[in-house]
Amino acid sequence: MYKWLSLVVGFFYIAFGVFILVYRYKQITESDIAYPLGALLLVYGIFRFVRAIIVLKNDKSE
Repeated sequence: MYKWLSLVVGFFYIAFGVFILVYRYKQITESDIAYPLGALLLVYGIFRFVRAIIVLKNDKSE
């Protein structure tokens, strides 16, 4: 169960990072924290998603 949950959470981190980057792009305010936060969430989501896929593949092969 934890492996599948990790996969879903990774997907949500990716989606939230993209949302922050797109939402910040459409706004005119001067908040400089949105770009690094969105990029950090995107990278962490990709890392978590890939790690969950690797663990699921290794679990099925054993």
